[in-house]
Amino acid sequence: MTDLLESICRRAGRSVRQSRESIIRQSRQRLSRDTFDMQSLHVVAASSLVHKQPEKALDLLAKAGDRLARDPMGNRLAGYAWLVHKDIGRAKQSFDQAVRLDPNQPDCWKWLGHLAEHDDRYEQAAEYYQRGILFDDGGHESAIALSRLHARHRQLKDAIHTLRVCLIRDRRSAKLNFALARLLDRRSIMLGRKRMHLAQHRLRREALECYRIVNAVAPTAQSWLMQGRLEQQLFEHTAARTSFQKAVDFDPASAKALSHLASANVDFGEIETALGQFEQSIRLDPQRGEAHFRYARAKRFKSGADTRNYLAQLEQQLSADDQPRQKAIYLNFAIAKVHDDIGNHDRAWEHYDRANRLKVSRAESAAQRRQTPTTTERTSSAPTPSGPVEDGPWFEAFTRHSLQSYSPEYFQSIQGTGHLSRTPIFIVGMPRSGTTLTEQILSSHPAIAGAGELNYINQIRQEISRLRSPVPDRQAGWSRPPELLQAMNAGDVMHYADRYLDQLERFRSGAQHVTDKMPTNFMHLGLIATLFPGATVIHCRRNPMDVFVSCYCQNLNAPFCDLDQLVVYHRNYRRMMAHWERVLPIKIHTSDYESLVAQPETQARQMIRHCGLPWDDACLQFHSNDRAVHTPSKWQVRQPMYRSSVEKWRRFEKHLAPIAEQVFAEIDSETATTMQGAT
Repeated sequence: MTDLLESICRRAGRSVRQSRESIIRQSRQRLSRDTFDMQSLHVVAASSLVHKQPEKALDLLAKAGDRLARDPMGNRLAGYAWLVHKDIGRAKQSFDQAVRLDPNQPDCWKWLGHLAEHDDRYEQAAEYYQRGILFDDGGHESAIALSRLHARHRQLKDAIHTLRVCLIRDRRSAKLNFALARLLDRRSIMLGRKRMHLAQHRLRREALECYRIVNAVAPTAQSWLMQGRLEQQLFEHTAARTSFQKAVDFDPASAKALSHLASANVDFGEIETALGQFEQSIRLDPQRGEAHFRYARAKRFKSGADTRNYLAQLEQQLSADDQPRQKAIYLNFAIAKVHDDIGNHDRAWEHYDRANRLKVSRAESAAQRRQTPTTTERTSSAPTPSGPVEDGPWFEAFTRHSLQSYSPEYFQSIQGTGHLSRTPIFIVGMPRSGTTLTEQILSSHPAIAGAGELNYINQIRQEISRLRSPVPDRQAGWSRPPELLQAMNAGDVMHYADRYLDQLERFRSGAQHVTDKMPTNFMHLGLIATLFPGATVIHCRRNPMDVFVSCYCQNLNAPFCDLDQLVVYHRNYRRMMAHWERVLPIKIHTSDYESLVAQPETQARQMIRHCGLPWDDACLQFHSNDRAVHTPSKWQVRQPMYRSSVEKWRRFEKHLAPIAEQVFAEIDSETATTMQGAT
């Protein structure tokens, strides 16, 4: 309303230097002398509306008599006055008359659209907004309103199209770019759930460009924060940290921005700086459960008054009756971590177990709401297996089919196809088996760049699964890749290999090799060997009980938050790895975590030799590597080699004894069977 008053005053002013106050004063004087003119009436009525006096504005407009019916600005002002009075019918009549007399009034079209929405007239509202866009004055209010209308009716494509068209006329509009970026982000999440990863990646790139325009034109703490989060999703960790820093610079009192900046600093090994930022974030907003969770993971607590006071603070929050489930998960993990650090292992296990049970129940509730198989959102940066692996029967079927389909005969039939590049080094295994440490050692070599956990192989596998059926059967569809790969010619296989290499290129930085340490790529080694028959594969293996405990303590998703599922998952993992060792045309180097921490130089030299590279002493200084590490092991790999994680599960042995007995009995049986087969 203030902008409208400014516009009216500019028209009524007799000099460009005349102030708004003097114009209003002169207009009142003319009206008080009964020197009636519509322009003065507009000025005083608009001023009354700005000062929350709608009755006075309506009284003034009534003095225009019959002339009001022919006055577009008078009807426009009357519409605003009736809105304040909450007389929707009269407001609509006034705005409708205003645009009949002069359609070039975009705010009237916008309000007509709002009022039509109020009456649940979707199509009429959309028409009004379209007219508002046609007469847009640069405010883009109708465009934003129309996009929101489409989004509320689950027409995200139409919402996005509306804003893209408007941006053709005003590419640098901060308002349009911000609104479009948020819609693109929503749409990308939906595409990710449908496993349409290429389209998801394109939308994220477009959204990032939108945020960068916003932050070049009209930055805010929120826009910098959202840009940083997108940059993290696109593996641009250095840029993300810069964006989070700018968000904090804009709003030093933003607990959310400080927490994100602190997490980014942990990724880069700046632990002390990060701890200070976490503590500042918690002081500003003690109720942020995620900040407590991330702070507790980054800090090493010691017994003492400060730790006792912090535990009391967390437990007081946890005891609140109306605690959201996600916050309770974060707080339980934080409390567990503090108790774990100070040696209260029974209390720690109590809270680890409670947190994971809450995660399982939350996932089950979400699955029931959607009436689809359980899939959960990532609540941490930790690795989660691709696909619905928490569904035990599915993963068992996947394992069984892989063992049947990826046979020696299959690899014989595709001999001579695939890309000859030796750029990728695949680090596979169970999560928390030493994959991050292995990558940190390898990427300290000048010829190797570390890319972290990439989901590109799984995305290719999913695309091949959909090749002949856009909506594959959940059971049969996963089994399609071997058959489809055999049906494709060498050029098709090269197409997928080239696509993967293109994604690696941005991590290369001149290095000869690039690591991909998505642990669950162990499921896809048959596809990897098809695409890259000369690939390097390193399998990280660790005591299964240490793996189970480490997963259970890290806020991972199913199956890693359910010990029973973990047992089944690990069993199928062992079956698959034993199969790949037998049939894969690629030699797999197995690195045992326990041997690596006991004899780091010997084991590191073997890994470097397996990669076909000369030894470099920098590999033993892996803790000095300043690359971003965006996994739960980000703290550990900043330390020199230590052995305290070996047999860590013994801290909780009395809680895990039945599972340990079962798993070790299974492994002994498998070993005996293998030995009998060898003889």
